[in-house]
Amino acid sequence: MTSFESFFSALKKSLDTPNAYEVWPDFEPHFEEQEYAWTTLRSLGEVLLLNCGSCDGPSDTRHNKCRDCADHRTELASQSYQKATSRPKQKWNIIVFCRIYSE
Repeated sequence: MTSFESFFSALKKSLDTPNAYEVWPDFEPHFEEQEYAWTTLRSLGEVLLLNCGSCDGPSDTRHNKCRDCADHRTELASQSYQKATSRPKQKWNIIVFCRIYSE
């Protein structure tokens, strides 16, 4: 169980609403579509970083909205990668959801 799942499970218990939602409450994705970057990390290879910004989602691809978001943005990043390197990107070794905040 992830920390998000544990938190939301505890929240249902606290509110005495065991059927409020299955694993996560519903949310509306909130992110900038073009906020991604790739880098090479030792022993991991090329890693895609997706900035989730201020999204309230669980950052877990088991959630349909997170999966759809990751799939769409991964495709955009792959297209950008091909433009920048002149090589196609079939698959990213690792995809990392992160939240980068700046003032």
